[in-house]
Amino acid sequence: MSAGLRLHRKVHVELEELAARGVLSWDQANKLKARYPVAPRSLGVLVKVFAAVGAVCAMAGAGFLAQEHVIALYNFLKDKVDWRLAAEGSLLLAFVALLLQGSKLKALRPRPILGELFELAGAFALQGLTVVMARHYATGSDNWPALLGIDAGLLLLLAYALGNRLILWYALADFFFYFGAETGYVSGWGAYYLGMTYPVRFLGIGLVTLGAAWAHGELVRGRLAKFTRVYAHYGLLLINLSLWFLSLFGYFEDGNVRWDGTATERLLFSCLWAVVSVSSLLAGAKTGLRLLRGYGLTFLMINLYTFYFQFVVANSGAAWFVHLLLTGGSLLWLGFHMETVKSAAMLAEEKEGAND
Repeated sequence: MSAGLRLHRKVHVELEELAARGVLSWDQANKLKARYPVAPRSLGVLVKVFAAVGAVCAMAGAGFLAQEHVIALYNFLKDKVDWRLAAEGSLLLAFVALLLQGSKLKALRPRPILGELFELAGAFALQGLTVVMARHYATGSDNWPALLGIDAGLLLLLAYALGNRLILWYALADFFFYFGAETGYVSGWGAYYLGMTYPVRFLGIGLVTLGAAWAHGELVRGRLAKFTRVYAHYGLLLINLSLWFLSLFGYFEDGNVRWDGTATERLLFSCLWAVVSVSSLLAGAKTGLRLLRGYGLTFLMINLYTFYFQFVVANSGAAWFVHLLLTGGSLLWLGFHMETVKSAAMLAEEKEGAND
């Protein structure tokens, strides 16, 4: 028996004794005991993993054995079948079949994640279908970013129709690439568009997305209310990444990214980024939202290290060994400190549960 299981059994004994003395109710003791399992871990997960690996290996082996026959079949059919139409039909069929299977699984299972994954696979098939159709009916404009925008719109509608957060993330990722690429396409692939550099463009999109998160949190109820966290994560990520790039390079209005001669700009953007991070921490402390605290703390630390390397290390390269000691030591201290805080929080939670 492992040391962990022995410790858990001792905890069970102590909890039963406390319940017998009336310090805890049996219901409270049973709830606490559930946190400390004493049964050995089931091998079911390991069996499933090995089964999946075995199935993949068997399929790969069968593919290699049938390689010559598959090539012969392809050579026989290549002049007799319109492969683009065949691909479009197959992808459309896969899209419908995966959505139906996902909907069925979501209705049968208490945890809809498997069904949502099938729906996400259907979203992949949908984008594959649009790509094949775009190649099939291309007009020669080479405006491929527009295709990403169309896909983003279709996936957004699909996400709302199915109430699927995974597809919403997929749609937002498509929009990220569409917005950057389309504005670059319109501006002749330069960095300047509507008076905004690439980071500032996404800073604006991040603010708009946070507005969408707030609107969902205040106005939307039901299955779409969970989209609030997706928009909040996306908006905070874009805002912080944009400010990170601005703190590294400053503001520029052409395709030539520069670093020399921008110390003042970079310092100002570093300060602005610090204000945003501290504001996130304060807002998280006031509202109790861990999401805000997490982003605020994470990017405040990144900002501090970025500032240190930009304005201290860059101007004192001869003392590189000191910088290594300071950086490594601070990271070690930070890791131990966060582990201590996490352990204290877990102990406080367990004590609170015992008191309840």
